[in-house]
Amino acid sequence: MSQNSQLIAKHSAGTPWKVAIVDDDPAIHLLVGRLLRNFVFDGCGVEFLSAHSGQEGCQLIKNTPDVAAILLDVIMETEQAGLDVVRYVREDLHNHHVRILLHTGQSSQFPMMDVITTYDINDYLDKSTLNPHKLTTALTLALRGFRDLQTLSELSHFNQILERRVAERTEALLLANQELQKQRESLLLSQEIAQLGNWDWDLVHDQFVCSQEVKRIFGFEGEESLEKCSSFQKFLMGVHEEDREKLQVALQRTLKGNQPFQCEHRVSRPDGEVRIVRQLGRLSRGDDGVAVRLVGTVHDITAIRCAEDQLAIATRIFGSAMEEAAEHLTLTTKVLENAIEGVMVTDIWGVIQSVNNAFSDISGYSQEEAIGRSAMALRSDKHEQSFYDAMWRSMQRHGRWRGEIWNRRKNGEAYPSLLTITAIKDRNSEPTHYVYVFHDLTSVKQSQEALQYRTYHDALTDLPNRELFKDRVMQAIRQAHRENNRVAVVTFDLDLFSQVNSSLGHAAGDLVLQEVANRLRELVRDGDTISRLGGDMFAFLLREVDHVRDVMKVTRKLMTAFRLPFHASGQELVLKASAGIAIYPADGTDDGTLLKNAEIALTRAKKAGRDNFQFYTPGMAEQAAKRLTLENDLRKALERNEFILYYQPKVDIQAGRIVGMETLVRWNHPLEGLLLPGEFIGVAEETGLIVALGEWVLRNACIQTKKWMDEGHPELCVAVNLSARQFRRKDILETVADALRESGLPAQHLELEITESMLMEDVEGAIEILVGLKEMGLTISLDDFGTGYSSLNYLRRFPINSLKIDRSFIRNLPTDSEGATIVSAIISLARDLNLKVVAEGVETVEHMNFLKSKRCDEVQGFLVSRPIPPDDFSSLLHTLAVVRQ
Repeated sequence: MSQNSQLIAKHSAGTPWKVAIVDDDPAIHLLVGRLLRNFVFDGCGVEFLSAHSGQEGCQLIKNTPDVAAILLDVIMETEQAGLDVVRYVREDLHNHHVRILLHTGQSSQFPMMDVITTYDINDYLDKSTLNPHKLTTALTLALRGFRDLQTLSELSHFNQILERRVAERTEALLLANQELQKQRESLLLSQEIAQLGNWDWDLVHDQFVCSQEVKRIFGFEGEESLEKCSSFQKFLMGVHEEDREKLQVALQRTLKGNQPFQCEHRVSRPDGEVRIVRQLGRLSRGDDGVAVRLVGTVHDITAIRCAEDQLAIATRIFGSAMEEAAEHLTLTTKVLENAIEGVMVTDIWGVIQSVNNAFSDISGYSQEEAIGRSAMALRSDKHEQSFYDAMWRSMQRHGRWRGEIWNRRKNGEAYPSLLTITAIKDRNSEPTHYVYVFHDLTSVKQSQEALQYRTYHDALTDLPNRELFKDRVMQAIRQAHRENNRVAVVTFDLDLFSQVNSSLGHAAGDLVLQEVANRLRELVRDGDTISRLGGDMFAFLLREVDHVRDVMKVTRKLMTAFRLPFHASGQELVLKASAGIAIYPADGTDDGTLLKNAEIALTRAKKAGRDNFQFYTPGMAEQAAKRLTLENDLRKALERNEFILYYQPKVDIQAGRIVGMETLVRWNHPLEGLLLPGEFIGVAEETGLIVALGEWVLRNACIQTKKWMDEGHPELCVAVNLSARQFRRKDILETVADALRESGLPAQHLELEITESMLMEDVEGAIEILVGLKEMGLTISLDDFGTGYSSLNYLRRFPINSLKIDRSFIRNLPTDSEGATIVSAIISLARDLNLKVVAEGVETVEHMNFLKSKRCDEVQGFLVSRPIPPDDFSSLLHTLAVVRQ
């Protein structure tokens, strides 16, 4: 049994199909395994073989030749990428059976059609849209193709063996027939020259005579023959002893009746040779009816009987071979009838001899209509005669041709197909037939066109994506350069769109983005382009800009489209947008620069208060570069231990002693020096680095406070600001508990400061978190009170301990009557709610006296001390017992 036969037998016995996954991303191996864990094809499951680089993939396929399919990443961060593996498998290993499925995270990285055709790449998958249905369909088609190719290969191999065996046995049969013919000719010749011996027996006188030929047949020679042929009874002694009785019975039957004498028997010659003879005789009777004479002949039929035995043996042998050939011919016929590839066999003149069912399905011609028709009838008009001439020159040179060709269906429709033509040759290497195997590429072409479209269009909005937008920007720039004109790129996104997703869900957010796309399409003129760059960011390309005011007019028009109400999940939404504008050639001479500068201008518009647009200026790029550098440095600052904590004391205004401190972070930048929070906290918030930084501040503030308590200041309470990102994290309670446990600081000596805006984003969730923190034993302070919502209803529900009056209300006390009224009201409100009041920004004695008169609890500000490093704060604790009045 061949390797292919063994492979087919294994799968019929339930052995899994081997599928190789070649991808440098471990997640893809896990994903494919999960998606296909229940996959079954032809009653067999799948065994996954993994390779994490191109080199590993090549070695895997080399060592495992029965791999049925390869799920192969196009781009890998290794020395050998996807196409290198394809070339190795097809060219070096000459493995044309394994099915290759390419996949990538970027559809634009799929190879061109000529590469796909040359290396027989079977399908391609987009990772971003990968799902069980697509993967199961692709793998089913791949395994079906692998199975069919293996079956055809096996049948071809078996047919070659069968043809060789039939040829050998046919030759043996010819030789046997030739020998049989010789023996028959010899027999005829013997009859012709009287090699049929005869004898004559006189029954009355019992006298027996025989011819020389009879003696030769019986082996009687010399004087001995005279004795043995002297009477019939002695003559009978030459008959084989086992056949004598049979001969006597035949003789008596003739003597007693009128039947001719005939008997076939063996002769035992004196030399030991046994011959087979047939005797025929005729009895003569007298007038009285008494038998008087019997005349007979002896025919040596030994050679005839041997030839007949050989013919019977040959018939049995070749009969089995022909039955075996018929069975395999039936199997071959069934495979061809059920193959998905069309198969057509023609004679050397191109007349169709046979076709399979797939041929009829693809071409539209039934078997009856196709057989006898010229294959020329299938040609389309999409190829010149030179194409066909080159095809047949290749056939004459190599006996095989493979390539893509356009043919025509019965209904006149032209369709592409992948065709392989193979010449069937006789013993003299002369072609007798041609076998055409072709696969309809119509669906493949359609998939390629759909893939090409998906590669350059956004899946959600069907707008051009970033790649297509950049390409069109570059085309517009080239045209503007030729015509000495200008081009504008406008980028804009929806202000605070994340709140739509967080409150209504991403499905509702997607509906809003689709409606935005529909509105924008209606506002652009022919030749201009609207694109979705990603998320809630869109871009607009304006060609042939005559005046800057035209760009402003169009931008305002586009932004107005956002202000009309949107409807999603039963809610009416009113959105606004910010926009950034860059103009060729002043703001960039290529697509990348122009788009980047428009995005920089968009960032400036958002920082300027949103719901506006900004034109790009060179200074913006410098600021953006500076911010990027700051962001990169910030990511490394924690690892390099570049942050330090400063502490600003809080004083009990009535007792005049330090009761606590607020923790403030500083960044000791290696190049810029000491940076205040306002220079980097915003970047940390936007990038999410604020979470790690906040945890570091909390942990070290607790450690430092516990140290001061151990040094003799047990009354100290440290206040730490929580960022909005920290507060919203599910592990905030665990983070605080870990800091207290690690430092050993009692919970009642930790105060967490939060802002009103943090609480109002999700009131119920905020209350749940605050209750959890309170149950731990620490205190909660509401920072910057009076500058936010200041809802008395929510204030009553929040489990807080103190209010912190914002410095903006303290700055002009006591001369600012309005500010004095607000501060007095806050202190009074706090007392009614049993809350402690802390005033920040106390810088003058007048501030202090006013707050003391209103019975404010605690103060902090430059009058007491600026924020200072830990060592300086330690000295202050030892020297400052009472604030000077």
